[in-house]
Amino acid sequence: MNITHRILLACVFSLCAPFANVMATESTPQQAALYFAGLDSPSADTERKSFQKHTNSAWANYEKRIGQPLQTWTRQEVAYPGGDTVFYPFSGPDFLTVERMYPNANRYVMVALQKALKPSYPETLDQTQRLAFEKKLDVAWNKFGRLGYFRTEDLDEDQHDKTSNLGVTTILMAFAARLGYEVTDVSPLGFDAAKGEWEPLTAADAQWKSVRLSLQKNGRKVTLDYLGLDLSNDGLRARKHQQAWMKQMAGKPTLLKAASHLLQEPYFTILRDMIVAAAPIVVQDETGLEYTDLGKIGEVKLYGNFIKPQVLFKTTRQPALAAAYKAEKSPGALPFAFSYLKDSEARSMQVARRPARK
Repeated sequence: MNITHRILLACVFSLCAPFANVMATESTPQQAALYFAGLDSPSADTERKSFQKHTNSAWANYEKRIGQPLQTWTRQEVAYPGGDTVFYPFSGPDFLTVERMYPNANRYVMVALQKALKPSYPETLDQTQRLAFEKKLDVAWNKFGRLGYFRTEDLDEDQHDKTSNLGVTTILMAFAARLGYEVTDVSPLGFDAAKGEWEPLTAADAQWKSVRLSLQKNGRKVTLDYLGLDLSNDGLRARKHQQAWMKQMAGKPTLLKAASHLLQEPYFTILRDMIVAAAPIVVQDETGLEYTDLGKIGEVKLYGNFIKPQVLFKTTRQPALAAAYKAEKSPGALPFAFSYLKDSEARSMQVARRPARK
């Protein structure tokens, strides 16, 4: 289902007329994505100009510190051939990392607890709301540029902020635009039990808990699905009709990043066991699978260094992972901060590959 977006023409932001008196015009999802990313036409409007400047600066900072080093490292150490579905549980709206880690996938499936939410289009906001929206999005850009991940408390706060109404969908659209994709369609999703798959919802049924972005780049079509789901044992048991689908996703190339050590807890064993049983490759930091479980997939290559988790996590210590790093004489280099632990002597990543079937 096509969702018609209305945003202000880029040229109106260069005018001095009051916001309320400016005429709006229909536009494409791509124009909305460019607006969210700060990539629309340069504006003479003071606030808009500031937003564009800050987003460009945040993007340049992210690319220099994380994005480009990650992309270079991934080509050699992950070497994903493309052409498959990629699974990223506990993702938040972090399309940047999964797209760089597994480039040229046909479909990206991202799952987190927060609802996708319908994007906020500028023409639906008065000037006060628009400024609040841009300020909140500006903060999100800068924070991700510094951290390289999304904090759960920030995402949860966004879910309840009705003034700015900044949600996951808006951030996904902005990231897609920054990565050079054209956003051709944005649709809310629901699970079709008869088909065993996620399908676009009609306007009457749209709740925007989950969303699909249809993307295109260099003639290649890509599907980005973000699903607002509870991945705990209780959450999965409550959705029995979706478990077969989730098992399929767990058999795809997987990324685990800034996952709060959840798969190491006893209340996330269903998803943990699915991934361990079927994933062909898992790229993760120390917050993903416990090291002994990761080793059940196949040979594990260690990068960086690990001694103990970030201080906020007290119930999971990863002693087997710490011991493996201590015993490893030459772990691979990790020339960028990937997750919670930023210092070069503390950051870590692991890559586990399942042996090819004979």
